[in-house]
Amino acid sequence: MLAVVKDQTELKSKSARTREQIMAAALICYERYGIEKTTLEQVAEESCLSRATVYRYAKNRRELLNQVFIRDAEMALQRVYGVVQSQDSFQNIVLDSVMVLLSRREDYAMQRLMDAQIDDDLLHDKSMPQSMLRNFAEQTLAEPYDRALKNNELPDGLTLPVLCDWIGRMMRSLLVSPPDMIKSEREFRQYLEFVLKPIFYKKENDPS
Repeated sequence: MLAVVKDQTELKSKSARTREQIMAAALICYERYGIEKTTLEQVAEESCLSRATVYRYAKNRRELLNQVFIRDAEMALQRVYGVVQSQDSFQNIVLDSVMVLLSRREDYAMQRLMDAQIDDDLLHDKSMPQSMLRNFAEQTLAEPYDRALKNNELPDGLTLPVLCDWIGRMMRSLLVSPPDMIKSEREFRQYLEFVLKPIFYKKENDPS
């Protein structure tokens, strides 16, 4: 039994290393050949893996691009969990989570490549899918949302799917077209506060 568990652990570890190898190679190829022109064959060659191995992880170029987005989202999720644990107010959890995710934009290799290589029309098509951002928000906020609901912090009708859909759309918009007037983290936080506060306005000002 222990041997079986050990074998399964080693397989998972090998799979994770292979995936990371492919993702790293994809970023190199995107920079070298361009996002639009990179092929799975080029990624296979850069990663020193067979085409069959790469195709097991991504069946086409769009799926590979999504996998790169997912990999970055998983890394970001670890940072966001630290924010969630350090805040008591659900409103502050939402605000700080969005701040963490969007502040990563400058360090986000794929976003820099897209900014440099893709025109505005294609950027809206190739950017991280809104549904992925929505699912990411649900993973991050599910537990604190339940706590806020029990503590009667939320306005009537604000369900988790509704909140996360709105956050996903807002984040995608800010990733694709960040506000030009924002020059500092303080200004960005103030901007988000103005945008986010109306979501919680009804409950905070309800005399009942």
